[in-house]
Amino acid sequence: MKKKFTVTGMTCAACASGIERTVKKLDGVSSCAVSLMGESMEAEFDEEKLTPEEIEAAVQSLGYGAYDYGNAPAKKERGLTLFRRFLISLALMIPEMYLAMGHMISHAIVPHGWWNYGFQIALTLAILAVNYKFFVSGVRAAVRLVPNMDTLVTLGAAVSFVYSLVTVILYPDHSTLFFESAAMIVTLVTLGKWLEDRSKRRTGREVERLLSLAPDTVTVEREGRQVALSLSEVRAGDLLIVRQGESVAADGRVEEGHAFVDQSAVTGESLPVEVAAGDRATSASLVKSGYLKIRCERVGEDTMLAGIIRMVKEAGASKAPIQALADKVAAVFVPVVLGIALVTFLVWYFTTWSLFNAFNYGVSVIVISCPCALGLATPVAIMAATGRGASLGVLFKSAEALQRAAGVKTVLLDKTATLTEGKPQVVYFESRTDEARAKSVAYALESKLNHPLAQCIAEYCGGGGEAQNVEYLTGIGARGEVNGKTYYLGNEKILRHAGVDFSAERELFERLSREGKTALFLADERSLLAVFALADTLKEGSREAVAAMTEMGISSFMITGDNRSVAAYIAAEAGIGEGRVYAEVLPEDKLSHVREQMSLAASRKECVAMIGDGINDSPALKEADLGIAMGNGTDVAIESADAVLVGGDLRAAPRAFALAKRTMRIIKQNLFWAFFYNCVGIPLAAGVFAFAGVALNPMIAAACMSLSSLFVVGNALRLAYFMKTKKPKHSEQGELSMKKTLTVEGMMCMHCVKHVQDALTGVAGVASAEVNLKKKRAVVTLSEEVADEALVNAVTAAGYEVKEVK
Repeated sequence: MKKKFTVTGMTCAACASGIERTVKKLDGVSSCAVSLMGESMEAEFDEEKLTPEEIEAAVQSLGYGAYDYGNAPAKKERGLTLFRRFLISLALMIPEMYLAMGHMISHAIVPHGWWNYGFQIALTLAILAVNYKFFVSGVRAAVRLVPNMDTLVTLGAAVSFVYSLVTVILYPDHSTLFFESAAMIVTLVTLGKWLEDRSKRRTGREVERLLSLAPDTVTVEREGRQVALSLSEVRAGDLLIVRQGESVAADGRVEEGHAFVDQSAVTGESLPVEVAAGDRATSASLVKSGYLKIRCERVGEDTMLAGIIRMVKEAGASKAPIQALADKVAAVFVPVVLGIALVTFLVWYFTTWSLFNAFNYGVSVIVISCPCALGLATPVAIMAATGRGASLGVLFKSAEALQRAAGVKTVLLDKTATLTEGKPQVVYFESRTDEARAKSVAYALESKLNHPLAQCIAEYCGGGGEAQNVEYLTGIGARGEVNGKTYYLGNEKILRHAGVDFSAERELFERLSREGKTALFLADERSLLAVFALADTLKEGSREAVAAMTEMGISSFMITGDNRSVAAYIAAEAGIGEGRVYAEVLPEDKLSHVREQMSLAASRKECVAMIGDGINDSPALKEADLGIAMGNGTDVAIESADAVLVGGDLRAAPRAFALAKRTMRIIKQNLFWAFFYNCVGIPLAAGVFAFAGVALNPMIAAACMSLSSLFVVGNALRLAYFMKTKKPKHSEQGELSMKKTLTVEGMMCMHCVKHVQDALTGVAGVASAEVNLKKKRAVVTLSEEVADEALVNAVTAAGYEVKEVK
């Protein structure tokens, strides 16, 4: 079985490596992975040979805490404790340095002899006592044969102090002592630990921000009364009341009300989304204006917010393949450093016969060595990236998925509900008689049927008369009576069935078919009354997403079970080339196309991603190097995928690839720095460059060691600001590119969308316009300053009403 544990008390990569080695030696354990950043351990073991309690006992025997995952006792604010230790150490360090080096200052009054030594011994002992945790951890780790960074600090400080104490006792007049070095080592390391701890906690701020979205108390309507309850008391089936300024605490369906909600925390969508009765509401949404009554379906740990937080934490605690080398080095780092320090001491002693030189270089090697930089190089970047990804609407399920995303050069995109809306809409309507009459008759016929296309037309027509004797003609359409007269509505075959001449409509039918539209005809027994064209329209942002991936050097392919004409039209709309469309594909064929692309990419050492949403996409999502599921897709697809686009917005995909590339670049920088620092720092501390006058003492070595960890953590923290401060784009003429959003009323079909789009792009200064029928929104990109009035007038002149300009 697999089980996860919380592990406390780890201070460096050597701690994690030591725990892994110990647990793996237990009989029955097949694998073990410890996360320093996540303070967790996942072990796979045979429960017949071993119990979880025995694994916990093995970890605890090394001096660390081990508990069931999530059940560790509340710990004190570690950062505050470290800061207090540093302040006390610094206060004691100032007089210590004065006593040790005050004689270098002219006219300084410094006590001499035993007075000086006595004060130095007392101050140094006080500083070492304040930082006793280093010694407890270091000695315990050494005794258990799993030495860590605290072991190095303990050795450096203790040897410096003991050497100085023995020298004072045996040679009172000896001028070279290391009391201040012993004190300075632990003081600087404490400062470095505090700064590092603060920085590491900042990498988890995105998760903390998500946690803060869950309200402490909520208002629920029970038996007609509104009562305030704690979040833990909410149950599935409760009616949740959410007012302006409040957060949605559960997933469910809106039963009453209307509101604009901010879902940016989980989808990355900056603009509020309109929600009304019948729509779904998800946890972590903030009601910006309005009022909602939501019937709770998923509460507590089953909500989308809880799932996102769980996924982000698990991804942050997982290990990327690139970390393997650093883990191997960290596992043997401390023993190797101790060996180098011993060799350094002996070489310097027997070549110079100077105990001071030998001691100075030996202790410097111990202190400057830093396994922390190696151990933190990857996990701190992974944690920062997964947290930032969550706020951009992208969930990576593991660090390995993040690493693979960085290598993606080919993406296969499912069409339905990934590139397109996933449901048909009336995109073209032409009436050959009174429009109101045609819509009334069409509604009367289609409202009696359950066919998806019939429901689409009924919704478009909005309302109308009542039909009698409605009959569904398989593969043709519908026939029924309205006000005693017979009408027909269906595909081109319905006209022949009704006895209406089709030859005059053939050109229109063929044109609509080429554009990927389904043509339906309304006729009576004598003539054609109206033409409806339905299509699964491109999602807002799909074309933008494909363009962004192309700009990143990623090739996009579309894969669909639709016929070739529909597939070719949608691909052209999305900006996907003709030769990159797989049409009329069965679910099992999707898998073979993914494998085909993977075999081509393997020779180039590249990765292939599959993006889909349905059950039929699951095998392909599982097979691809990186499976990405749309957040609004099926649970099976989400379960099969390696990453999830939470809001179902395809524009999050290029953001995911860009974040992954940046993360891998930062990890490589960190690993280079960690290896470079130790490869240069250790020889420098050992006195290899002493012939050139370049040497270090233990104090400078301690400062370098602290700074090396801070560099790695600080570099990784840059990911927390990924895509937060983007520079404004400029047009070819160098003019500022900006966007405005218009809320447009009166649009009924895709014809209306085209009219509004044409009206806006006809305004001077408008570079492009993207109009969304469902959201009643038009986003215009400007190449120069354009007055709101000019945009409003253009839309009004086209016959529509602008409610708001942002």
